[in-house]
Amino acid sequence: MRRAVFESGFALAAVGLNLLGLLEAWRYSGEGGLMPRGVMTLMLVLSGLWLAQSVSALRQADGPMLAPTSAQLRGALLLIVAGAALLFGMRFVGFYTSAAIIVPTLAWGLGYRNLKGLIIGTVLFVCVLIAVFRFLLVVPLPPEIILLPFGG
Repeated sequence: MRRAVFESGFALAAVGLNLLGLLEAWRYSGEGGLMPRGVMTLMLVLSGLWLAQSVSALRQADGPMLAPTSAQLRGALLLIVAGAALLFGMRFVGFYTSAAIIVPTLAWGLGYRNLKGLIIGTVLFVCVLIAVFRFLLVVPLPPEIILLPFGG
């Protein structure tokens, strides 16, 4: 398959998902909605540019062909599984707990083997998530299941 065909399909999907995300972000009221609307608008513009570039590449008679390696396919599958796990984990386990489990697991699965770096990176990532959602956006998230026995 030509790369431009593949990219056009994914770019179109990205435009659609970003449009849905922007519509959802528009429901946030007050100052807490500024950042999600801004990020989703930027994402929509960037995915639109990607779509335009991919469609433009379709006009060329020949173009690069896709020949993914097994490692690339494994990595893509791992990203899809991690995304689904994060979605379900946010709903049933908790947003921060899911991130604390999935981020290092995904990094390990993609080949990052520095244990100290994984721990530091995960702690920093979760701290940034907490700061953004609790203090910047002031968005209430579902309770963390592991904190419920402690009143959290």
